[in-house]
Amino acid sequence: MAVDFSPFKQDIDELIQAFAEDTLTTLSDMKRLWLERKFSYIFEARPSTNLALFMQTLYNHSISHMDINNSLSRRLGALYCLYCLYETQPFKPPLKIYLSLGELQRLKALVVDAKSQRIKVVSAVL
Repeated sequence: MAVDFSPFKQDIDELIQAFAEDTLTTLSDMKRLWLERKFSYIFEARPSTNLALFMQTLYNHSISHMDINNSLSRRLGALYCLYCLYETQPFKPPLKIYLSLGELQRLKALVVDAKSQRIKVVSAVL
């Protein structure tokens, strides 16, 4: 039986949307939103099997918000969401984030754009 990931994706969409609506740019802003929304509970509803697919689906959905056509705030929110998903996952060792070449290029473009706005935490997250 296939797992329906759409509720998890919707949660990620709403978190990143809240970040972008307020034009936030810092990791501390994302951490505040994450805690306010008790976002780590996303792992409580995880499927009991195929955990790697679950995590990669969450990672990929966050990465999808890093499209160059999105606002800098939305792209930063996506990066910080990705970071928080990785850091708070309940799996030991942590499940890795796999990136395509195109996704890596989008991350590099995000770093360049963030640096041009004097946002320095991006390099530390990567």
